[in-house]
Amino acid sequence: MEGLEAAHASLSNVAALPAGFHDSLSVVVAFADQGQNINGILFQASLPAYILFLYFLSYRKNNTPPLVQFGFAFLLVFVILTIPSGILSKSSFGLILADCDWVHGAAESLLTCTNIMLVLGFRAALMGDTAMVDSFAVRVTSGLWLAVVVATLAAGIPIFGAGAHTPFLSGFGALPSGMVPATEPVNALSIPNWMVHFSTVFEFLIAMSLAWRYAEASGNPKWKGLTWGMLPSHASSVAALTFHVFYNSIPWILTVQAGCTFVGNATLAIATYRIAASNGWTISELNPFGGAETRDEEDSGDAAFDVTRLKTESSTTSDLIPGPLLFAEVLLLTVAASFLTKYGELILAPDLFQSASSASSIAAGLIVVTPPLLVVGTLIAQSKDIQAQLKAPAS
Repeated sequence: MEGLEAAHASLSNVAALPAGFHDSLSVVVAFADQGQNINGILFQASLPAYILFLYFLSYRKNNTPPLVQFGFAFLLVFVILTIPSGILSKSSFGLILADCDWVHGAAESLLTCTNIMLVLGFRAALMGDTAMVDSFAVRVTSGLWLAVVVATLAAGIPIFGAGAHTPFLSGFGALPSGMVPATEPVNALSIPNWMVHFSTVFEFLIAMSLAWRYAEASGNPKWKGLTWGMLPSHASSVAALTFHVFYNSIPWILTVQAGCTFVGNATLAIATYRIAASNGWTISELNPFGGAETRDEEDSGDAAFDVTRLKTESSTTSDLIPGPLLFAEVLLLTVAASFLTKYGELILAPDLFQSASSASSIAAGLIVVTPPLLVVGTLIAQSKDIQAQLKAPAS
């Protein structure tokens, strides 16, 4: 889901142009170059799959929680806004988006907004909360969130005088420089920016677990495939975090991130196709004319979300963490992870994290693969089918 960083990072590779020519065409040339970069190509190629994913997710018989549909669709707002954000950081400061903290943090927060809606939507459906599952207030809040981000980007330079490395939200929570033994690079993420990134990862993991539960509540095991389909997108987010851990200095991580985004959008589309097909979708659905009236009459009761089709008894929802406690846990984890990452690397091995050496690449590779592998292990442990296959005697 964070593949735009991979695309925008390619802006730094633009060849130098004569000064007079550069001023007027730098942004155009930058994005032309981006289109030929493998990261940009992978990202662009992933968009059709994501559109297919949204199409299958919204199939009228799936009984998909409306706020979940809206949240996944809202991701496209993040995608679109990242483009002018990248233009702003490049044209104003000559930096890739990831190196301009206040622009980066503001744009990235829209991904946090997206994942919050996924969690709220799935939880509301599982708890039988018909008001929250299609909450107008949440949709309005997301619109206000977008408006604040746009206003921040528009007013940051002319009104607030934001510079190339002005920290997001004024770097609230940062420790005094004298408390840290090493000096971090100017492009280091601020605490608020780290919090945006980590909260996004934690929220997405929660959404994955809730999608798994939704399979049990709906009686359709194909929903578990959505959790598996979300795994490469999680890996993409981990790659983005790793890129920032090494101060945006190891380029191959972006290619891994872009590749995970490409694969992830494809697996999301496949997962929701399987859900839709299990609920009666056929290729004839693509015909806007043939049998449309008949379908509307037969399926009129399937278009809206119906909580009565879910098993929302206590056995299904009893172990759901109460909302306030879940919020507190995510906040605590986010704050702890942000401070430990930002200052822990300066204390433990600043030279390792501030270089692009072979040792740094090996360490980065371990960081990229470890969290997704842990998630795979967790999913395998929860999958009775896979457990049965693993325990079955070899023939």
